[in-house]
Parts: sequence; structure tokens; C-alpha cells
Amino acid sequence: MSQQIDRQQLLETFRANHRDPRNLAMHLAGFWLVFRALKKLVTGHVFAAAVNLGAGLALLVGGHQVEGSDAFAVFRDVREQRSGNGHVVKVS
Repeated sequence: MSQQIDRQQLLETFRANHRDPRNLAMHLAGFWLVFRALKKLVTGHVFAAAVNLGAGLALLVGGHQVEGSDAFAVFRDVREQRSGNGHVVKVS
């Protein structure tokens, strides 16, 4: 059974959560640190990789705090769409 995901809705959610230039700047620095962490990990510098990864992820999530948006909204939209036509299925 194939489940279709509304890519247009996901793109709109992504754009709505990335409007503030401060958020975009923090994302740029955060992704740079995450990629640097991957490089450090490949070269065997595990501690430096962990530090860079932690700092990068903090900048990525922190950018959304500055903007006041949900850092994981796109992932929640996908989960909701897969659970059944965009409706959240809650189990009590």
C-alpha cells in the first residue's frame, strides 16, 4: 500500500518556518558545523566531532527559537499525513 505525501504542503510549511534572516544565518552556521562534525568523525576525531555536532544542532534548533517557529513541523506534517489523510490518530 503506497501512501502519498503532499509535498506542496511540506514546502509551504518549510518556507513559513524559515523567513527570519537570523534563523537562516544560524542554519548556515549550524549546517557548517554538522558537516564539519562528519569530517572530524571520518578522520577519527570523535570528541571534536561530538562537540561540533552538538553545537551545530543547537544552532539549528535555536534558530527556530529565535524565529518563534516549530523546528520539527515538517516531520510532524509527514507523520500526520502517513497516519491518515492529514488527521492525527490519537490513542488514549
